[in-house]
Amino acid sequence: MKGRGAHERSKRSDIAKLQLACYWALSSLRKFMEPSEILEIFRSNGLELSNVDLSRYIGGHVLPGPKRARELLQALYKAEVLEKVLKRVVVIDSRGVVNIARLAFDKELLALAASLALVRFGALKVTKVLTAAVNGVPLASFVSLILSAGLCVAKREAEVPECIEVKYFAPEPPRYISLFIPKGALRHNDAVLIVDDLLRSGRTLKALLELSQKSGAKVKGVFSLVAVGSEWCAVVRSCGFDIYVGYQVALA
Repeated sequence: MKGRGAHERSKRSDIAKLQLACYWALSSLRKFMEPSEILEIFRSNGLELSNVDLSRYIGGHVLPGPKRARELLQALYKAEVLEKVLKRVVVIDSRGVVNIARLAFDKELLALAASLALVRFGALKVTKVLTAAVNGVPLASFVSLILSAGLCVAKREAEVPECIEVKYFAPEPPRYISLFIPKGALRHNDAVLIVDDLLRSGRTLKALLELSQKSGAKVKGVFSLVAVGSEWCAVVRSCGFDIYVGYQVALA
């Protein structure tokens, strides 16, 4: 009987997360798209939604039922709305620098991204979300909340006596950089999702993978808002886990 009660609570929690993610996605998407465009996305995926219902969902006055919430989220995911939004807001200057610092703290963009992370990674039963300070923290916080997972932030300074450390070389300017996580922050049975705002060289990504390996945790996937070029791909080419990038920017 006790086990059945825990199962029912878990089921209710999953339903609540699904409905919350749908609300996050629709209310956030309204910042970047007109209602008519959002409705057209649903129509093109075989879902009829009235202006009135969309307005209620966006405002949070009514939450869609579990089945409806799942259908709406899957339609947004299938339509690649995160990529559509990022294409409109990402700016790359003449030096190839992305305006990621601004995007990394846009709460509507982060809520939309986290909602779609639930669609992509929800079935993986992630127990820890791992990121590197500082720009990756807001996105990782949203994702850990919607996945009901713990949050682990790798920092460049050891803040407690016992830490796990990984070093990597950064060429500009030439230096070694260390990333630290407290010992025990990741455990051998943790299922880890690595979250980052930007992938480019893959050096930080590789360091996060090594921190997970040193902790005995198993990386289940990687989620990033933006990836520039393909250099980072070499880090995960043979890893075999799930990778989702919101917007892949090709270098000229």
